[in-house]
Amino acid sequence: MKNKTAYLINILWSEEDQCYIAEVPELEGCITHGKTSEQALKHVHQAIESWIMAAKKLKHPIPKPALMRKASGKFNVRLPQALHKDLIIRATREKVSLNQMVTTLLAKGL
Repeated sequence: MKNKTAYLINILWSEEDQCYIAEVPELEGCITHGKTSEQALKHVHQAIESWIMAAKKLKHPIPKPALMRKASGKFNVRLPQALHKDLIIRATREKVSLNQMVTTLLAKGL
């Protein structure tokens, strides 16, 4: 199956279910489990293939994996006026542009 491993996969231990849960956030409802993380990963690849086959059959859109999407480096964001003002003040104090300040703060947060 082409690109099945390009999708982001989350594998977490479920205390409640006493197994590993594997989910593909980009493919709504694509979730499975296994007794080990390796088993959950194997199962999730099968689930991705099944999810894509079902979407094709139903003529539903299949999202491109996030890792394969182009990033322009630009995005717009709306934020509260007070936060905007605080960011402008901080950028001014540090003698950088607002864009540079926001980029720096985002990078530190990641």
